[in-house]
Amino acid sequence: MIRVSQFHIENVGPFKKQVFDFDIEKENPDIHILTGPNGSGKTSILHSIASGFDYFENNHKEHVSNLLYKRFIFFEDDKKGMAKSFAHTTLRDKFSQKVVDKIAIFGCKKCGNIHQNYEKIISNSSHISKNENNYRWESHYEGLRNYKRSIVSKNLTNKKIEFAAFGYSGYRMINSSVIQFDTEQDFNPLHLALEFVKDKNTGYLVSNWIVSRYSKAAIERTRGNEQIANKYMEGVDCLLNGLNELTNNEFSFEVKTDPWKVIINYHNNEIEFDVLPDGLRSLLSWLGDLLMRLDEIPWFDKSIPVNKQNIILLLDEIEVHLHPKWQYYILPLTRKLFPNAQIFLSTHSPFVINSIDNAKIYMLESKSGHSHIRETKLSNTGHSYEYIYENILETYNRFGTEAMNKLKRYNELEKEIIKENYSIENDFIEIIDQLKEEGEEVFDVVSSKLFRIKRVTGKDYLNGENK
Repeated sequence: MIRVSQFHIENVGPFKKQVFDFDIEKENPDIHILTGPNGSGKTSILHSIASGFDYFENNHKEHVSNLLYKRFIFFEDDKKGMAKSFAHTTLRDKFSQKVVDKIAIFGCKKCGNIHQNYEKIISNSSHISKNENNYRWESHYEGLRNYKRSIVSKNLTNKKIEFAAFGYSGYRMINSSVIQFDTEQDFNPLHLALEFVKDKNTGYLVSNWIVSRYSKAAIERTRGNEQIANKYMEGVDCLLNGLNELTNNEFSFEVKTDPWKVIINYHNNEIEFDVLPDGLRSLLSWLGDLLMRLDEIPWFDKSIPVNKQNIILLLDEIEVHLHPKWQYYILPLTRKLFPNAQIFLSTHSPFVINSIDNAKIYMLESKSGHSHIRETKLSNTGHSYEYIYENILETYNRFGTEAMNKLKRYNELEKEIIKENYSIENDFIEIIDQLKEEGEEVFDVVSSKLFRIKRVTGKDYLNGENK
């Protein structure tokens, strides 16, 4: 099993130079959370890691996967022939910790696009070579070579895949589709698996996959082959169980036969994909697509359930459209469904960040147009949401705009009262009364401050005894 252990990015997106250490303690989940304000480079990181696993054609042909080339600043070399803009990924064996490959995605001065190379000499050192002569076109790890060739293969019949990588965005939406039974043989589950927002209608593929699995399983059961039938339903059952767990069994799949279509049952009402709540449509779009692809891959070890295979999972803001309750459950559910996945995700949600213990959080910040890691720490479900907002997301607006403006006004007047400038006392009393009307939680913010004022001035504004 392989995993990403280190990532180095230079002059790509908002990053001038930054190294990400993805090593973890043995008992901790292999989950890496990227947080930071808009424009701090979270998506650039995910897309750059994804490109390390994507297929690149030689001979300077255009590579447009996720439009990553638009994030590269330079398409020129330094004195040693090393590209000035690049993303470098180090892969290790999960068990031996041995480095199996070092992948560089770089801006090419000859064509103004991006290409992919591999370091010639592989050692367990995290050192990154900065000399063009130390790179070659082909990877060292046979499993990676086989995987990349398979991405563009028309037929995977004779392939044996050891791992796979997938990229998804929460902005994708599943649609209803007409069932066609002749599409499965033309589908390569690795093709476009690293496109975060895929062009094809996910509903078209997922619906056909679900119907195909239901029908094949039914045929095998009529023949008495219960074990084979269960194998056919492995991926669909995983999707259904995940859906049921997240929604507390409120939603379930149903396959209709006249005409063939897949619908969702919600409290005995039949709902097509198009009119599902946006959160559920988004979830089904990436989770259904992922399980469909995993189910269609010819794995090296077929005895391992499809959801327990070795995968790299890159998720860009999957909490989009989800209610906070679902945001809190989505990461633990993903980890439960895919226990052997290394997961990278970007998020703005305190509910996602606070939903699991000991995931590695990379807090990004941007200064003068350049991003870097402000701090790295482990997640802790014992932290309050207030702690997450202030210490990880650096968001201090705990209340609505109107309440925050009143608190700001209070602070301004308090400074004058502390100086015993009582000319503004009536305004001060008025703002205190307004804050009381905002509710207990808002007023608690100033209560301790009013106690302090009483100690300093002898005036009890908290209880209205201020004479």
